Amino acid sequence: MEYSLLKDSAKIKNKVNLLFSGVKLTGGRLYEVFENNIKFLKRFDFDRLMYWFRVKRGVYAPKAPYGYDGGHFENNLYGQTAAMYLMSAGTLLLWREDSEIRDMMNKIVDEIEESREEDGYLIPLDKEKFPTKEYPNYVRAWFTFGLLAAGYAGNEKAFRLVRDMGDWFNNQECLPIVKDLNLGFQGILANTALYLSKVGAEKDLEVAEKYYREDFWLKWLYEKDHTAIYNKPGNHPHGTLITTLEGYLDIYRATGEEYLLECIKNALSMYEDKWQHVGGGIVMCEGEPFYPGCNYLNPKHQYNELCCSTFWALLNQRMLLLEPDNEHYANEIEKTIYNVLAAAQVEDRGIHYLALLEGCKDKRFTDVATCCAATGSRMMAMLPQFIYTYKDNDVYVNLYENSEATVSGAKIIIDTSMPYHGRVKISVKEAAAPVNLHLRIPSWCSKEVIIMGKTGVPGTYLVLENINGGTEIEFTLPMSMSSTLYTGEDEIEGKDRYALEYGPLLLAAMGRGKVELSFNTENPDESFERISDTRFKLKNDNFHEYMTYMDIQDEPLTVYPVVL
Repeated sequence: MEYSLLKDSAKIKNKVNLLFSGVKLTGGRLYEVFENNIKFLKRFDFDRLMYWFRVKRGVYAPKAPYGYDGGHFENNLYGQTAAMYLMSAGTLLLWREDSEIRDMMNKIVDEIEESREEDGYLIPLDKEKFPTKEYPNYVRAWFTFGLLAAGYAGNEKAFRLVRDMGDWFNNQECLPIVKDLNLGFQGILANTALYLSKVGAEKDLEVAEKYYREDFWLKWLYEKDHTAIYNKPGNHPHGTLITTLEGYLDIYRATGEEYLLECIKNALSMYEDKWQHVGGGIVMCEGEPFYPGCNYLNPKHQYNELCCSTFWALLNQRMLLLEPDNEHYANEIEKTIYNVLAAAQVEDRGIHYLALLEGCKDKRFTDVATCCAATGSRMMAMLPQFIYTYKDNDVYVNLYENSEATVSGAKIIIDTSMPYHGRVKISVKEAAAPVNLHLRIPSWCSKEVIIMGKTGVPGTYLVLENINGGTEIEFTLPMSMSSTLYTGEDEIEGKDRYALEYGPLLLAAMGRGKVELSFNTENPDESFERISDTRFKLKNDNFHEYMTYMDIQDEPLTVYPVVL
């Protein structure tokens, strides 16, 4: 969700609003993701989450902190897993009441309060060590998002705690160097999210602008210089620089500085041009010699980190609130949800760190305490929020998912076969007053869509005005296959590699190593037959199948086979 509820005093108002309640997923693939995430959250052990808080207080700390393979996250960044739980659980509780998860959330907030020092400091680490590692930025951001989420879920104590921590941080001696500490850029979003929340203060914005703003970096973005993305000085470059763009967009909304919006739009176009894989994953990660257009496929490289993709979706969500008729932003959100987020979930057991496109899916899902498990679980809890936006009696349908919603005084039910098939039925069961439905016609549609006698063009929103209660609307979004020629580091000399998509879904060829096959790359539909929702078979070829990448578990795969 967007944890920052825009202040009335902000100079730039959103043109449409987000829902924070009143939407229920009722079936389908994203319902499965949502339900699995509930079970995932219920796997966490309270004593393990609270280990470092108790060590700091000098009280009995049973069990052990989360720490797969040495525990980089929880054992180097104390308390981050409790913060992770809060931001996922608090978000979930906006859409679905669950007493077990609520009790756990409230217990965590209570114990954080016990660990809080008189000046508001509450991270379970000796205060003098705070300006080290990723504590001032990454860990503080996780605590900010987590406590705000718990607050919006109904725990008022969490709001008091996050305000206390913000006041403490805004007066720290480390502020002049905070942006140059490890992953320093992530800290700006903690400040802007807090500023725009119900407990925000002007000092939050002042600190964000004074101590995190980097005009040289903004200049690179304005000039569309890719150095800004892969070679930013200060601390190691990372794909999660996208969080910084979220923060600058918040500052734009608060101040109206148009230059910032232009920089953000240029950054979006640069990522899409040189740093986005087919299917939506963000190539730029960390710890690699990245360069524009490298498009790594080999699993020896780190790419398509889930954190980067979740922040990408949230940035596009922010943009969609400002430009609600720009279907492109909704398209970016949709492919991220299906091809990266849903693809990352391993039943209720874990969440993949990387969306690898060759070999097999990444094995790191066994670590439940990573940054990607945190952002992935939070976004899985957000899923109902991505379906609709609204303003007065205008209702935008951005995703087609089986759901029931109350929005703009209307009760709306969506019954659909998406994302595997394009059948959609929208029923406006009740309406206090007629509503105007803005129906997204996805850019991946293979032809125009006729709805109630009106023609919807792919990549736009079709407006149906004055829809009364009792109205039923049925249509089909036409899907077809499309191919993308691979360019990048892992090209094979003398051979072409192609990826396939079906509607919004990324497909992958089954098989390990250099899979070679043959199909019509200009019209791939004629080369395939569908054998289930998730599987496609090459005609006249008994040895090669494709699966929807989202639904692959441990099967060997390659998204870019050689096409002869």
